[in-house]
Amino acid sequence: MATTTLSTVARANLRASKKKYILTGIGIAISSFFISAVLMLTSSLQATLDATIGDIYANSQNVVISAGVANQDDANSTAKFPMSNDTIKKLQESPEVSSSWILYSFSGTYGADKEKVTYASTPPSKDLAPFDIEGNLPSKDTELLVAKSFAEKHNLKIGDKVTMPNVVTSATDKDNAKDTEYTLTATFSTGISDSQMSDNVFIGGTSLADIARQLADEEGGIVSDPSKPMAPQAFIKLKNNTQESRDALQKELNTGDKNTTPKVFSNTQMMDHLKKQLSSLFDALGTILVAFAILALLVSSFVISNTFAVLVGQRTRELALLRTLGARGGSLVRMLLMESLVIGLFFSIIGSAAVYAVGGILNAMFSTFIVSFSPVAFIVGVLMCTVVTVLASLAPARTALRISPISAMSANTEQAVKKPSIIGGIIGVVLAIAGGILTTAALKDNNGGTAITTIMWACLLYALAVFLLTPWILLPLVRIIGSVLRGQTGKLALANSLRSPKRTVSTGRAVLVGTLVIGIVLTGHSVLSTSIAKELDRLYPVTAYAPFGESSVTNSSASVTKAKNVADKIKGLKNVEAVSVGSAAGVIEYTAKPDNAGSTNLKDNVMSLSNDDLHKVSTGESNINLKDDEVLVPQDIWDLGKFDNNTRLKITGPLGTVEAKPIKAETKEPFFVVNPATGAKVQDASNPQPATSEQAMPEDPAAQEALMKAAQENPALARSFAARGTATMVLMRAKTPLISSDNSQLQSELAKANDGTEFQGGLRIRKSNDQTLSIMLNASLILLALAVVIAVIGVANTMTLSVNERRRENAMLRSLGLSRKQLRRMVSTEAVMITLGALAMGIVSGVLIGLVLSRVLVRAMRESMEMVPALPITGMVLVLVVGLFAAFAASAIPAFRSARQSPVEG
Repeated sequence: MATTTLSTVARANLRASKKKYILTGIGIAISSFFISAVLMLTSSLQATLDATIGDIYANSQNVVISAGVANQDDANSTAKFPMSNDTIKKLQESPEVSSSWILYSFSGTYGADKEKVTYASTPPSKDLAPFDIEGNLPSKDTELLVAKSFAEKHNLKIGDKVTMPNVVTSATDKDNAKDTEYTLTATFSTGISDSQMSDNVFIGGTSLADIARQLADEEGGIVSDPSKPMAPQAFIKLKNNTQESRDALQKELNTGDKNTTPKVFSNTQMMDHLKKQLSSLFDALGTILVAFAILALLVSSFVISNTFAVLVGQRTRELALLRTLGARGGSLVRMLLMESLVIGLFFSIIGSAAVYAVGGILNAMFSTFIVSFSPVAFIVGVLMCTVVTVLASLAPARTALRISPISAMSANTEQAVKKPSIIGGIIGVVLAIAGGILTTAALKDNNGGTAITTIMWACLLYALAVFLLTPWILLPLVRIIGSVLRGQTGKLALANSLRSPKRTVSTGRAVLVGTLVIGIVLTGHSVLSTSIAKELDRLYPVTAYAPFGESSVTNSSASVTKAKNVADKIKGLKNVEAVSVGSAAGVIEYTAKPDNAGSTNLKDNVMSLSNDDLHKVSTGESNINLKDDEVLVPQDIWDLGKFDNNTRLKITGPLGTVEAKPIKAETKEPFFVVNPATGAKVQDASNPQPATSEQAMPEDPAAQEALMKAAQENPALARSFAARGTATMVLMRAKTPLISSDNSQLQSELAKANDGTEFQGGLRIRKSNDQTLSIMLNASLILLALAVVIAVIGVANTMTLSVNERRRENAMLRSLGLSRKQLRRMVSTEAVMITLGALAMGIVSGVLIGLVLSRVLVRAMRESMEMVPALPITGMVLVLVVGLFAAFAASAIPAFRSARQSPVEG
């Protein structure tokens, strides 16, 4: 038969069956929309990033950044975030530099709502500023420069006056920052309203630079506290703007230590450097989004395959007739694939085109986000979905090869019932065993990174095993569910679902895949959040703490009064179980002995607490009762100093010196603690005074690197070089377990009691972990929602096609006395049985795989951490309820359509 004739038949079939393809087409369009949206989102984020950093660095000539800024993408880096005073002096005096703007800055709050902003020093001249400035540059300490978007947000204009606590004083002593009147003298323009500097408030004068230099001098030249004023970067102009000049300046600024040597970049080099730092983030984000897009395509493929399988079965006589007219089996396959090609192309174009419409709306609504309208997203989305549509229809289309011409004489159009594939079941079992072997290997692997990679592959094998074993599990589940149902409609629904096992399995798989992944995500979130919370309670029983009187400009007696007032305020807060005030008790001296560097003498603050107060806020230390001349030492410091029972540590204060015996803490709390009697020998708790001058960093680069690496894991080491012995601590223990919402509320109330300054410690760490896990959970569920929607469409599509296929049978049932209501119930019951079986299978397998995955993740995070097998019962019940509701909704239209059929229509 001529190809043109079969093409004509294909077009006729498309016109005749267009209503049958609508639901399938919607699933294809959603998948195409998702794929194109993923690509558009990735490119838009990159474009927004380029604009965010471009409006600053593109307009500058050259930039000098600290070693810490240059290496901030390296989680293991010990590089210093600020530049040292010596480096800044060399930069300003360099013969290569014609002018410079040292950007001193620190984080603070603005306004009554405590909006987080960055306070920074004003550029010395407009030509050094990397943005256009309107008005006069601030020249006094009470004059401000802000972004136009910031001014509009706060209803400010040039010349307006703002009263707020003195900015420079608040950087070191918030308690004594007096209200000061500031004048807005200028505004600057940024490329987009959410640029890198749109939340910066620039202050005139030299007071901010002066206090930053003073703090750095007190700590040996470099500020160690990231919340204090510092200079992480500088904008410069060179006398000769050439690479040779930049290289010469780089050589001048070289300190001989990679942790303190800054980097000199041109504007384009700086932008390339930032893009390179963020490339891994974009790669990871792209990989995750593509994985969810593939999941949506996989679910769509089940719907597509189901649709064509049913339609080919319904057209058996037609295809057999074409065979009698001379058409070859291969020609029929090509004809059916042509239909799938048209369907896939048409609906893919609709889905991908819709992305650009949505992108246009978002671009008009949000000035902080730049939408990229690259045609690549459209082309890739259309091609991928079209190819998947053709491939998914290939297996049903190939059944045309088995249709003989004699089939045209038969009235039966139903396909033969096939038993589940034994080979598929065997492969599934083999994959499950392979997953078990990989899981065992991951649990024995002491390298967290490789263990996680191994368990990911194991989970993939488990998921494939579940997928291949679905026919052997789902059909018996459906049979069990159907046996529970009583009545004629239940028996008919069960018979219908088991009559077409291939269709039932394909429909179940569409539901199973989404439910399986949701089960893994919910279980992982539940186990990780509970296990981390329990570990934090064990390691950091002091839920939160806040220091008072650490700074050299702080009035010591006033800080003690402030600490006691804050303690009184938080005692009555919800979920607070205990509060204690630790008094300043001088400075302790000890010797750090890192394994990979020489010994270094260090100092740290000491506080005094009675044993009762210690036990109240740190239940982990309940077995410890400090005696006179004993000091409780943090675990990390004990290990770093290699202490033993014969060690004696010197505690010094303005009132004297004590030789104390170290007692190893039973928790990870970063405090040195003595009893009040010992503390009184060295420090006046009511009016603590500096015990000694601050200690500088060791000169040996290897010792610096080793100590800074240890400081990343222990907050006490980060304070070692500024220890003054004047810090009064407010310690708080919260109720446990504490859910995420209560945790956030308590953290906010603590900050409010402390004039906007957040408490540190386990509560803050737990809040950060909860936020990270919640963001990951919500993002995953939102992305999975598309796969679920496609699965629901698949159920509706299957039931619609089944009703069309069984028109004669349904008419006969109506003629035998089955009412319209019973017929509707039969169709809905069939959908519910298949969905319920797939949901049960997906939930159980998802929870089991999630538990296995969580066990390895918990071990990779900390080998000693105990895994708490907290099952997401509420989440699973919600999935079950939503799934059943979706099944009812999906079967509603085909059920009502079948009920409208009269007995004579068959």
